[in-house]
Amino acid sequence: MLLLLGILTTATAHAAPVTISSALPSQKTSTTPAQPLADGFYVFQQRYAEHPHMPGILLDTEIKQGKIYLTNNDRAGVFPLGLIDEGELYWHPRSGQWIIVNSAQDKSATEVGGCSDGPVMVDLQQRIYWTC
Repeated sequence: MLLLLGILTTATAHAAPVTISSALPSQKTSTTPAQPLADGFYVFQQRYAEHPHMPGILLDTEIKQGKIYLTNNDRAGVFPLGLIDEGELYWHPRSGQWIIVNSAQDKSATEVGGCSDGPVMVDLQQRIYWTC
């Protein structure tokens, strides 16, 4: 018998392995939540997935008709001055995150954000643009 996060299960040679994601109730929702920010201008903070507490640059951000435009007017360095990202805001149900999509394939990506090869994640509530 195996105790996994308070869930008791019997492991047999024919049983499928129990993973944390299948053992716990999903925190993700299959329905698209309302976009938390109305059309308008905002200031977002760029953050690194590997160093989430290290402050990055400030980004002037416009949300307009379901699209997002992120512009670096802060300082040149890792990112050049000017528009650094733009695209359609899309709720990615598999990850439970808002992402920036530029193609139909982005919507069905298996990995998003961080240092994956998938589309970029954007936290609309905390106003954070996540990069690698």
